[in-house]
Amino acid sequence: MKQYECIVPGCSWQTHSEEEAEIVRRAAEHMRSAHDGMTVRESTVDQIKAHIREADTASS
Repeated sequence: MKQYECIVPGCSWQTHSEEEAEIVRRAAEHMRSAHDGMTVRESTVDQIKAHIREADTASS
């Protein structure tokens, strides 16, 4: 499982998925809707991909 946290400072939105492409799709949709119609360019997609991490699977 992979996870992603929004790259916009102060935003706590996050998502999880097995597929990187699904995370990128969700993140782009989030950027456009939650951040005042932000334009998602190829460079933005590259930033999103760079911030995708493996989800922490440790149990408490």
